[in-house]
Amino acid sequence: RVGGVGFRSPTVVAPIVVAMQNITALGPKNPWTANLLSALGVMHFSNEEIKETFGVLTEGGASIDKARVFELLKTAFGFEPMPEGMGLFVTALQLEEDGDVTWSELEASLDQIREILFGVSKNASEYTSIQDMKDDLLKHRRMAKDPMDKYKAPMTEAQAIGWHEEEVFNERFPKGSCAETKYADEMIKCRLEPF
Repeated sequence: RVGGVGFRSPTVVAPIVVAMQNITALGPKNPWTANLLSALGVMHFSNEEIKETFGVLTEGGASIDKARVFELLKTAFGFEPMPEGMGLFVTALQLEEDGDVTWSELEASLDQIREILFGVSKNASEYTSIQDMKDDLLKHRRMAKDPMDKYKAPMTEAQAIGWHEEEVFNERFPKGSCAETKYADEMIKCRLEPF
């Protein structure tokens, strides 16, 4: 006791670690990278993870029917693949033709698609040098790549105007005049006093 007050030595308390789950309602961690053209499911899953699903669907077999590739990707990703991603698979594996796909063919196409998407992701970085960026700002140069070359959807309201998904139509609003106004206009054109 010190001065009538009880004194305790401080105790060390271990921090409680709470895992936060189901936060997807808040959106992605970085919306700019999540909306890139290269942000497809194949970029987020390794060949080993997809091979596990391949083994389950083929029950240990060596190949899978081309018609089941969508099912394979949906099961491996846990969500339906984007149409853009499926388009890449259709092209790489010739899915419009009948037949089977072996794991080695699928693995080669996965690597090929990742290379294509990696090249597309380079469009997102406009500059690699701060000096180049400063020079372009000083000379008021436009960006070399448009937002549609970088993102799936507009990231700002300003980008939404003129985006390729917007339907453009021109509506005319001709000037309508009554007979009296037309008469007065003609009088003025003739340099006469209409009144």
